[in-house]
Amino acid sequence: MTLLVNFLYTKDIVLFPICFLVFFFIIRAKANNQKEERLKKLYYQAFYFKVVCVILFTLISQFYFKGGDTNLYYQATKDLRAAIADNQDNIWTIIRTDKLTINHPLTTYFYYDNFEQDITYNYMISASNFLPGKLALLPSLLFGNSYICINMFFGFFALGGAIRLFKTFYYFYPRLWRHLAVACLFLPGVAFWSAALLKDPITFGCIGFILYALIQIIFRKQKIAVSVIWILICCYLLFNIKIYILLVLALSLVVWFFAEFNKSIKEKVLRYIFTALTFAGSAVVGYLLLNYLTSLDAAREYKLDTLLNSAETQRRGYEIINQTLQGDSHFTINAGNPVLLFFGSIVATFFRPFIWEINTPIALLSAFESAVFLFLTLYVIFKRGLIRFFTVSFSDGRILMCFIFAFVFAFAVGSSTANFGALSRYKIPCTPFYLLFLLLLYNKKELPLPRWFERIVDFAVPLKKTSK
Repeated sequence: MTLLVNFLYTKDIVLFPICFLVFFFIIRAKANNQKEERLKKLYYQAFYFKVVCVILFTLISQFYFKGGDTNLYYQATKDLRAAIADNQDNIWTIIRTDKLTINHPLTTYFYYDNFEQDITYNYMISASNFLPGKLALLPSLLFGNSYICINMFFGFFALGGAIRLFKTFYYFYPRLWRHLAVACLFLPGVAFWSAALLKDPITFGCIGFILYALIQIIFRKQKIAVSVIWILICCYLLFNIKIYILLVLALSLVVWFFAEFNKSIKEKVLRYIFTALTFAGSAVVGYLLLNYLTSLDAAREYKLDTLLNSAETQRRGYEIINQTLQGDSHFTINAGNPVLLFFGSIVATFFRPFIWEINTPIALLSAFESAVFLFLTLYVIFKRGLIRFFTVSFSDGRILMCFIFAFVFAFAVGSSTANFGALSRYKIPCTPFYLLFLLLLYNKKELPLPRWFERIVDFAVPLKKTSK
């Protein structure tokens, strides 16, 4: 496969500073709306960190990556621009198009774009693949098809979701604001892989927007109309790009809201009874919800009764591809036994690659995060025991929501992925939730965090520079 995409041009020297200023003024306006000085400074710090990640990803795309999804999305955007250049009416055709077919009027622009084996067309016959290139058309038109500016657009949306994810938990735990900021804003792997023209910035951003919109509606009871609009937009994007994220998020939220209602019951015996009913009801509602949504054509592959059956087949396909194209970056887990598959998927998602499995500079990001997760997990299990590690979640709806989202999502991506490079991208929605789960678990059990982790927090969010 020959990829003829070049990502950096001389015009980027002029366009990127303009793009930077546009988003800087937006973040400044948002920061100035914050009443707390520490939050204002946190906005700027998170923005600058995201800009660094965008620049790094762009440079790595140019000088290190050999092909990949971002190439095809960028080429698709160029093909759409070519269609508009030929006929302005194609704008409306693009808006109405969900995916390509062999007889579609836009197909010729993708079919003959100098990629060997018609790979752009074949990739865009999927609605989930067509949408990122379609969304990139707006920043492409605004910033002269500059790849780094398109990355800034996608990265800024992900940053908006990350900030809202932070504000969701900050509403409940303001005392833990620095630790929450590390989990939501400054995880290096998450920030890096959500800083480019990919599906992942879109899906990660949508999670944050949905959660914060629900906080606005249910708890704060303000900006309800705007919040509903954000929920509808983000649910649409998740449904069309990666529906399994929407399914896992829906299940987690159902359990959370059941648990929140349970807390309002004053009578102790009734609360215990309702707790049991909560878990039974959540399981039933979650099962019915997942099976209803997965009855639709776009999501049948994620039906609960077919997921385990397809995991082995998916992994074998990934292993063949990754051994051929990406060498030693693939890994294996036992996919024949459901218990071992679940355990292996969780370990792969949260705790791997191990140090001895690192074979590329990019893998260092995932390895660093995985080491932090592993040591924090082992420490709390050593101090409070393995049983309490799992059971304490059931005493707090927010911790339980993080637990369910993190573990179910980790199983979903870990069981169907056999390459650390791909897994480092696919897992970014659940890694903040796993760290949030650990932080809230430490807080719930009144267990001091290890000193080495506090040093990480001091480095990422210096107290003296960000406090009032």
